[in-house]
Amino acid sequence: MVYRINAIAGSISLFKRFMNLKFVQLFLALFLSGYMRLVRRTTRWEFEGLEVAKALQESGDGFVACVWHSRFMMAPAGWSKMVQKPHMLISKSRDGNLVAYTAEFLGAKTVRGSRRIKINSKDKRGAGALREMIEIIKNGDCVVMTPDGPRGPRMRMGAGPLKLAKLSGAPIVAYALSTSNNKLFNSWDRFMLPLPFGRGKIIFAGPIWVDKQADDADIEGARQKLENILNQASQQCDKDMGSAIIRPADNKTKNKQANQKVNKKAKT
Repeated sequence: MVYRINAIAGSISLFKRFMNLKFVQLFLALFLSGYMRLVRRTTRWEFEGLEVAKALQESGDGFVACVWHSRFMMAPAGWSKMVQKPHMLISKSRDGNLVAYTAEFLGAKTVRGSRRIKINSKDKRGAGALREMIEIIKNGDCVVMTPDGPRGPRMRMGAGPLKLAKLSGAPIVAYALSTSNNKLFNSWDRFMLPLPFGRGKIIFAGPIWVDKQADDADIEGARQKLENILNQASQQCDKDMGSAIIRPADNKTKNKQANQKVNKKAKT
């Protein structure tokens, strides 16, 4: 029995190492990007809030776009409405490598770092990612963030986008998407895989601005406002497309994860 368990564990470990090989991830990314092009071209898209996108285009200024983690695979569908080049913030994990390769095959650039922006962080890699995002915005392009990724809680806004908006002076746009033909997974984020030959809806909402003199209370108020706007827009997309409505994680889940992080810091 012990031998069988060890054999299974060894097989899983070997499979993970195989999946983390660069050539394997590049092959999978090429397949995923091709699939998403198929979905994008065979889906009948409709848009709401184009005046938000148009105002940003006409200004030529950079901005921050927020989309929930469950829908990030569909994010390229709305890039055709943007003049600004998208740069996706993607975690530095091995799993993030596959997402980064896929995004790059779809024409986006990537920034590797955490959504949890720490203004006074001593982490050189984190500080480097922050400086890179600010420079991207100053150059008139767009930083795309999944503010509940990579592990949740689902559809709960982190403060990262608000802190980036404060430091850069850029607006934040809520970017919501859904399709009529999709597969929902039973993952923490209720990941939505769009399927070809359906209808799709994209809503641009906002923008939200954060003053450079904003204190923690101001940032928290803006965080709650942005979370509500993005949730309402995302659920409206689901409703209009006849898809199952993805709802936010309850506050118990949010508080539990927050306590786990506090306990982890206390141990270290």
